[in-house]
Amino acid sequence: MENGFTDFLNSYQEQFINAGKELDKEKIPQLTEDLFSLFERKGNRLEYEKVYFKRRKFLTVYAMLSIMYGEQSHISSLEEIIKAICDEECWALPAHVNRSGKYWRTSIDLFAAETAFSLAEITCLLKSKLSADLQEQVRSEVFRRVLDPFAESSFPYSSWEASQMNWCAVCCGSIGGAAIYLMQNNRTRLDKLLERINSSIMNYIGGFSEDGACLEGLGYYTYGMSFFAAYADLMYRYSEGKVDLFENAKLKNMALFQQKCFLTGNVTVSFSDSQRDEKYRLGLTAYLSRRYSGVEFPDISLAADLESDNCYRYVILSRDYFWTNQHVDTANSKSEWHTVLPYAQWFVCKSYNDCVLAAKGGHNDEPHNHNDVGSFIYACEGESVLDDIGAGEYTKDYFNENRYENICCRSLGHNVPMIDGKEQLTGAQYRASGFVSDGNGKTELDIEAAYGLSADDKVTRSFLFERDSGICTVTDSFRLSGEWVVTENLVTMHKPIINGSDFIIKTPKNKFTIHITNGKELDIINKTYTDHYGAEKFLWLMQWKVLGTYTKMVISKM
Repeated sequence: MENGFTDFLNSYQEQFINAGKELDKEKIPQLTEDLFSLFERKGNRLEYEKVYFKRRKFLTVYAMLSIMYGEQSHISSLEEIIKAICDEECWALPAHVNRSGKYWRTSIDLFAAETAFSLAEITCLLKSKLSADLQEQVRSEVFRRVLDPFAESSFPYSSWEASQMNWCAVCCGSIGGAAIYLMQNNRTRLDKLLERINSSIMNYIGGFSEDGACLEGLGYYTYGMSFFAAYADLMYRYSEGKVDLFENAKLKNMALFQQKCFLTGNVTVSFSDSQRDEKYRLGLTAYLSRRYSGVEFPDISLAADLESDNCYRYVILSRDYFWTNQHVDTANSKSEWHTVLPYAQWFVCKSYNDCVLAAKGGHNDEPHNHNDVGSFIYACEGESVLDDIGAGEYTKDYFNENRYENICCRSLGHNVPMIDGKEQLTGAQYRASGFVSDGNGKTELDIEAAYGLSADDKVTRSFLFERDSGICTVTDSFRLSGEWVVTENLVTMHKPIINGSDFIIKTPKNKFTIHITNGKELDIINKTYTDHYGAEKFLWLMQWKVLGTYTKMVISKM
C-alpha cells in the first residue's frame, strides 16, 4: 500500500482517537418526547436528529476504537451507548413515523435498519469482549424491532422494499446484514429471508440509468452503494461464493459513475438533492476497484473522513477502515475529457486549464427531483462559478406539495430560463425531448416540454465547450407561438456585478465574465436559502430579457 492510503489510515485512526477523547468528556445526550414531537408540531427535523445522530457518533467512535485497539475503557463506553440505544423508544426518525398506527415504535426506516445492522455486526465482531447480557439484549431488540416485523410481513414491507432508490439498498442491505449475523442458528428461516432480500435489493439497481448514473445525486449514490456493497460482501461470504450480487451487467457502469462527478478541486456535480462539494468514501472506492477495472480514485484529499458523515453511520465509516486496509494502491488512468451519460442525459467536459462544464437534460420526476431540465454547472480551478446549489434543509414542506416553493428545488434556483414568467413544471412528462452530444464538446437538447408548451413551440439549448481554453458558449433558441417574454436566469454563490452586456463574477482565485448577446435589462437579484444542514446561505440570480429568437452567453476566465 502506497503512502497516500497509509497516510489516510493513520489520519483516520487518529480522528477516532481524538473523537473518543472528546466524547469521554460528555454525557450521552437524551432523546425526549418534546424533541420527537417537534417534527409533528412544527415540521422541524434537525433538533431531534442532532441528538439522535450524536448518539450514533458515540456508538461508531467507541465501536471502532474497540475494534482497532480493544482497550477496556473503550469497551465500557461502547457497552453504555449500546444499552442506551437498546432502550430508545423508537429507532426510526420522527419524519418517517406515523404515530397514529399501533406499531409505530417498531417502524423500519433507514435508520432503524441501519441501527440493527450496526448493533448486530458490532456485537458479533466484539463477542468475546462484550457482556453476555448486553449481547442478548441487542439480539432481542434487533429481532423485535426489525428482523421479526420484516420477516413476518408480506412483500412489500413498505414502499422502500420495491423502490428504485437508496432506501431500497440501505433498508434491505441492513436487514440482510443483521440477519446474517444473528440468524445463523436457524438457517431455514435465514435463507428464506435472504432470498427475499436478494430479490428486493435488485430493485435498487433498476433506479440507475443504463449508463450507470444515479439520478438522486452523488451523495445518495455513496449512501445506497455503500450499503449495497456491505451486504453483497457479507452475502458472498455467507454463501461461500455461490451468490454474487455484483455479477450484474449494469453494476460496472454504476461503479464508474462516481469518478465522473468530480469536476475540479472539491467541486462536484450537485444535481438533485446532492451537495456542491461532496466527498467520496475511500473504502467503498477501494472495494469497487477490486471488483471492476477502470474504477478511479479521485484525489485522496477529497476522501471523506469521520466528520464528513453527520449521521455517523457505522457501516459506512467502518468500511473506510476495513476495505482501505485491504486495498493495494495502483496507478490510475486519466478520465476522458468529455463524458456522456446518454440515458441519464448528463455530460461533463473538462479543459486543459481545469475549467469544467456539467449539464443535464432528464425529466422533472427524477428521484429527489429538482425542476432543472437543461441546467448546468460551470467551475474552474476548484471554484464553482455558476452553481447548482443542491439540497436544501429537509423539513416537512420539503417533501410535500410545497417542495417546489423552495428555491433549492424550483427552476428559479437553477440555470434555466423562464417562459413568460413561468418556471418548469413537475412530472415525468416535463422533460428534455431531445439530447444529442458529439463527445467533442458540443451538446444540444430540446427543453420546451419541461414548460408544458405546445407541440408548435420549440426551446433548444446548445452547449459548445472549448477544451483548450475552457470557454463555454450556451445558446438558447426560441420558436414560440404568440407573444412570449423569455427571462434567462443564472445562479452563482459569488456576488456578481454588471458591466454593460457582461456579468462579472469574482471568486477568491479568479475573475470570470459572462458575455450576453441578444439580451436587455440585465439584473442581479439576491436570495437567501437554508442549506441541508440548516445554515442560511446567500445566492445571486443573474437575469436578462431575451431579444428576438435567441440569446447567447459566453462564459470565460478573464
